[in-house]
Amino acid sequence: MLLDLIEYHWAEDIDDVLLLINRLDVRTVPLAGGTYLLGLQDKNIEAVVDLRDLELAYISEDQRGLHIGAMTTLQQMVNAPLLKEFATGLLAHAAQYSSNSRLIRNSATIGGTLGAGRASQADLLTALVATDAEVVVRSGSKTQLDLSGGTYERPGLPLSGVVYKGKQERRILCGEVSFERRPNELMLEVIVPRLNLSSGTSLMRVSRTPGDLALLNAAALVEIHEGRYKRVRLVLGGANMDAVRLVAVERQFEDTPVMHPLNSQRLLSALQSGMSGFRPSADIRASSSYRRVGGMGLAYRALEEAMNVAYWRSMVSSERGS
Repeated sequence: MLLDLIEYHWAEDIDDVLLLINRLDVRTVPLAGGTYLLGLQDKNIEAVVDLRDLELAYISEDQRGLHIGAMTTLQQMVNAPLLKEFATGLLAHAAQYSSNSRLIRNSATIGGTLGAGRASQADLLTALVATDAEVVVRSGSKTQLDLSGGTYERPGLPLSGVVYKGKQERRILCGEVSFERRPNELMLEVIVPRLNLSSGTSLMRVSRTPGDLALLNAAALVEIHEGRYKRVRLVLGGANMDAVRLVAVERQFEDTPVMHPLNSQRLLSALQSGMSGFRPSADIRASSSYRRVGGMGLAYRALEEAMNVAYWRSMVSSERGS
């Protein structure tokens, strides 16, 4: 618990939040669902800013892709009809698996999950990395200017101590948020790029019980265009693990002809060579060697399913087009 708090702020405007978390004299952090932050034993946190009134809980879609507000809860993601259809339900399923407790899913937010990083122990992180999702962050900046009085040709009044306030927004890949986001930046939303109809996804996990944390999980995404694999994503993650993209495996399939039926030997060979450098972290639940060996089988099943789903969806879409 944060027992050393001296301030609690309830913000109604994003600019107010940015001013508060940019203070140097009082360490202030944003408070989303609180499922992770309130469990910290961090005596350096002196103030929190409650974000519930910022209207950042939404799920929408436009030409750029899917937009999920940072204050959207995991349960809202599970229930959203849009997410049940998007990417064959990958994000909705990942949000469901991220916590077995509906009570926690009703509080935990997508922004808080990304902010906690590997400590959140959520399957959602792995799925977001597989979809190339990005986080939009905003920072507030203050710059002090001292203006001279000008010259004879260009007269002007001298001004000193003028404070210029500006805003800056940028995007960060979900897999890089934990070490790319600055302390003075606030997460606004997650943007997931659009997928074509000929795409398939898969989410596999290994845990001690169905409702337990994933010792290891694998998310795969495959897009097909004109009979070739346009985009292939394969990501491994798990409890107390960073989500790791297996880029070496992905490159062996991207821009190659679709396999039907799947060549299991080629699939296995690609995984063996592409995962040779995979060295996952260990914790009290699973050793690094267990995750390395188990990851091979899990990645195979996830990639196989995603490729099969993408192929059959491409067949259906081509029949509709004709």
